[in-house]
Amino acid sequence: MLPTDKRTKISSVCIYSPYWHNMGGGERYLLHLSKALSNFSDINVTLLSTSPSISKQTLHAFFEVDLEGINYHVVENKVSALRKATERADLFLPLSNYRRIDARPRRYVQAFQVPYPKINAKTISRKILRLEIKEGIKDIYRFKLLSRTKRHSALTLTNSQFVHDTLLKNFGLPSQVLYPPINDFNDPTISKGQSILSVGRFFRGLYNDKRYDVLTKAFRELYPMIPGWEYHIVGSISSNRKSAAHLEELKEANRGYPIFFHTNVANEQLKSFYSNATVYWHGAGFGVDEEQQPEATEHFGMSVVESMTAGCIPVVVNKGGLKEIVSSDIDGFLWETTNDLAEQTLQIIRADEDERRSLAIEARKKSRKFSIESFNKRVVELFTPLLR
Repeated sequence: MLPTDKRTKISSVCIYSPYWHNMGGGERYLLHLSKALSNFSDINVTLLSTSPSISKQTLHAFFEVDLEGINYHVVENKVSALRKATERADLFLPLSNYRRIDARPRRYVQAFQVPYPKINAKTISRKILRLEIKEGIKDIYRFKLLSRTKRHSALTLTNSQFVHDTLLKNFGLPSQVLYPPINDFNDPTISKGQSILSVGRFFRGLYNDKRYDVLTKAFRELYPMIPGWEYHIVGSISSNRKSAAHLEELKEANRGYPIFFHTNVANEQLKSFYSNATVYWHGAGFGVDEEQQPEATEHFGMSVVESMTAGCIPVVVNKGGLKEIVSSDIDGFLWETTNDLAEQTLQIIRADEDERRSLAIEARKKSRKFSIESFNKRVVELFTPLLR
């Protein structure tokens, strides 16, 4: 059981992720949250890590988030070590995909960024029969984590309305939506070119495969109608063989076409890609039954918003969290089939300059809903009652 200390003054907050080494969107989310919480009067924020190779300086340099005044503490990856590190914490906030963190804070806040499908004895048995034993075991832990959160969390955070709705429907778990904070990637010194862009990790896995196989095939079929246009795909890639093999397959399938792959680029270079691109493509969730496999769609779509800050016109699959970002025919387009994707892209390319400019202006306007300023205001709104 969690403690039931009735004192009201909160002075220490511990934020923990077992995934700091991933250096992804979830980690960026927690760093901005830690910074926003540290702005509260008399609040001492500590980031907890079980990744000894990752330092506070590493996180600052990679994410470009000011961590001045925020503590960073590496502990052993053991239950006893985490419990000891959090036993004096007034508030503990972990981000976990399945692991329940056995801590003893006065108040507990849980963050979820995955829209889990229904989990029960039947769904777990099916995974085990399909020899997906590891995922079946993880589902047992996920169910326990969700149940514990429902019973004990003072506040549950989700990163999109889609994740919120899915967890409420499948597990009866209420939450508050705190959208990810998105930097402005617009560089007004760079002109828009004949460029289509996609941004996202090169990998094949359980969560939101970016479907570059589908998107590159669509570009190859579209290219005879749009000579002179290029398709650039920018993404991080890990050192595992499966991801490297996937990238090589993509390169081989697209030889001879103006399709370019850029891996692990710096933020300044990424800003240039966004600022030069006219159209932004996103395909995560294509071909997925959203009801049966919500986790295989895009849970939010940070890169889509990043592109919109730079005036790209998004053409994204009508699945998952992407539907919250794009309003079709107003600030971009939502597609169901690859024919839709091609037609909508041609509509943008063949439009006159005023039409394209109008869509780009609306895209930038929509992106402000997900700005760092909007994030910080929402943090104040959600956490003020807890920190009083």
